[in-house]
Amino acid sequence: MISMLIQVFGAYVATVTAALVVEAPRYTINKAGWIGGMGYLVYLVVKPYSNAIVATLFASIVITIMGQIFARTFKAPVTIFYIPALFPLVPGIGIYKTAFYYINNNSNLSRHFFFETIMIAGAIALAIFIIDSVIEMYKFRQNKKDRPNIK
Repeated sequence: MISMLIQVFGAYVATVTAALVVEAPRYTINKAGWIGGMGYLVYLVVKPYSNAIVATLFASIVITIMGQIFARTFKAPVTIFYIPALFPLVPGIGIYKTAFYYINNNSNLSRHFFFETIMIAGAIALAIFIIDSVIEMYKFRQNKKDRPNIK
């Protein structure tokens, strides 16, 4: 439990640092940190029951939903919250291991980590796509209801 809290706090700090690096507005930095911490908490809770790819998908869905809510609540672009909050989930070690094993002529392990890295990156992209698409469909249906039915 303590280990999980330390990791979530580390994700919060990493997200705040990433928000500072991308020069997010000052009032959004702490909020982005909370989103990153919550997303990583979901990752840690799901990972023991699944694998890193599925855990990343669920964590990215939470980050995307929270990012959308915070963007509307605090009148800021959604990318201000997405980009820093997704930093703790980016598969940097997978990219490193892919290159490491490739350089050391271990093509089997290199291939394994390459495909795992691509799948994790795809899970992040898929989560953003799913949530953004659902929101767009909802907005489309709302706009359709508001318009008079002209033939």
